[in-house]
Amino acid sequence: MGWLLAGIASYQTGASMAKGLFPVFGAVGTVGLRIGFAAALMLLIFRPWRSVRLSPALWRLVLIYGGSMGLMNLVFYLAIARVPLGVAVSLEFLGPLALALAGSRSVLDILWFLLILGGLACLLYPGHGVPHLDPIGVAFALCGGALWAVYLISGTRIGNRISPAQTTTLGMAVGALVLSPCVVMAVPHAVADPKSGAIALGVAVLSSAVPYVLDMMAMARLTARDMGILYSLDPAYAGLAGLVLLGEALAPAQWLGMGLVVLASLGNVLISPKKRPPPIEIVAPPEP
Repeated sequence: MGWLLAGIASYQTGASMAKGLFPVFGAVGTVGLRIGFAAALMLLIFRPWRSVRLSPALWRLVLIYGGSMGLMNLVFYLAIARVPLGVAVSLEFLGPLALALAGSRSVLDILWFLLILGGLACLLYPGHGVPHLDPIGVAFALCGGALWAVYLISGTRIGNRISPAQTTTLGMAVGALVLSPCVVMAVPHAVADPKSGAIALGVAVLSSAVPYVLDMMAMARLTARDMGILYSLDPAYAGLAGLVLLGEALAPAQWLGMGLVVLASLGNVLISPKKRPPPIEIVAPPEP
C-alpha cells in the first residue's frame, strides 16, 4: 500500500510541474519528452536486455502494459490542458473504479463504492457558479480511465514474473515507441530552451520513472481490484497539487467529493481487508 501511495504523490506532483510546461512544448510535446526521457534514463540504468528473457505470452503482456501506459499519459495530458488537474484525475478514476465494482462481494464493499460514486458526483456536479467543464477535456479523461484499467490488468498479470524495475523499463520503452512522433516533435524545442528541457527531465523522473516502478512493486502484492480502490486517493492528491502548485481552486462540493473518495478508500483497506494471492516466484533466466 505504501509503495502505491508514494507513487501517487510523485505522479501528481510531476503532473502539476508538467502543466507549467504546456506553454513551451504543448501537451503533446510535454508528454513526449516525459516518456522519452524516462525511457532513456531507465534503459541506461537497468539494461533489461542483459537479464530479462520473456516468453511470447509475457511479451504480449509487456506490449499491452507499455502501450496502455504511453497512450494513457497522452490523453491525460490532453485532458489537463482543458480541465483542472483534480477533475481530470477524478474522471480518469472511473477506469480503476470499474475494476473495483466488478469485484464487489459484500455489503461493506457496496458502501465504499457508493461513497466513491457520491464523491465523484460532488466533483463533477458541484452546483451553480462553477464553470462548465470542457467536453473535449472530459472525453480525453474518460479515455484515460479506460486505458488506466488496461494498464492495471496487464501490470497485475505480469506480477512478480519480472522485477518491478525491469517491467517498468520495458513498458516505458514501449510507451516511448508508441509516442515517438511526440518525442521527435518536442526534442528541437527542448534543445532550444535547455531550462525548460531540464524541468521536463525532472517531470520524467517524478511522473514516470519513480511512480511506475512503485506501481509495479505494489502490483506484485495486490490484485487489480485492490489497486483500483487504492487509486481512489488520486483525485484528492491531484486536487491539492493543482491548488498548491497551479492555483486551480475548486468548489467546496468538489473538496467534499474528494473527502468521500478518501474515506471510501481507507475504509476498504482498513475495515474490509482482502486476501492477497501468494506472490509468484521469480525464476532466474537461463544463461545464454
